[in-house]
Amino acid sequence: MDYKVMKKIDDVPWEGHFMDAGDSRIKWVYTSEKDGTPMTVMIIELQAGISLPDHKHINQPDLIYPLKGKATMFIDGKGEFPIEPGMVVIVPPNTLHAIRNIEETLTLYNVFSPAMPYKPPLKDAAK
Repeated sequence: MDYKVMKKIDDVPWEGHFMDAGDSRIKWVYTSEKDGTPMTVMIIELQAGISLPDHKHINQPDLIYPLKGKATMFIDGKGEFPIEPGMVVIVPPNTLHAIRNIEETLTLYNVFSPAMPYKPPLKDAAK
């Protein structure tokens, strides 16, 4: 095992979100490219008033654990439902999905296994 087995979240820098040119941002906690890990772990902050585009991850299930905020989740074949703290969502691989209509800034703990490729930000968000 060559990767760092412990990190402090506060030491991981914020970056702009790769799907939003606004103020949404990501902490890439663990990535294959940066850490050599077999999974990707992110903290994501999505700003109120936006919706992410429909998309899919071909090889990875997408585990989403909301820490704060409120929005609508869409998963193809399941429809739309509220997403908020106190729930966990897993999106199967190769399934169209999106987070829409963010009512309150949404903070998510997000895990992909196997690792999702690192994606650079649409803009710098190192706040």
